Amino acid sequence: MSWLWMVERKLVETLLRSPAFHRGVQKVHKQIHHLQHGKPPEYYGGTSLEDPASNGGVKNFVKLFWEELKSGHKPGRNEGK
Repeated sequence: MSWLWMVERKLVETLLRSPAFHRGVQKVHKQIHHLQHGKPPEYYGGTSLEDPASNGGVKNFVKLFWEELKSGHKPGRNEGK
């Protein structure tokens, strides 16, 4: 039975040295990770804090922030009605 153990050991060593085996394991790991945690934002094109269609920048941010402050502090708004 010793020769069978030696053959098995040699086959396992060959498999573990194979780049194709490691690529397969990486693909399976990636799929399981995506199923458990969802796909990362980079998969969907990344994240963007600024709308590319607008002129963006600090000027646009200040404008939107000021408008939100004005509309958020009108009398009668957000009184829990």
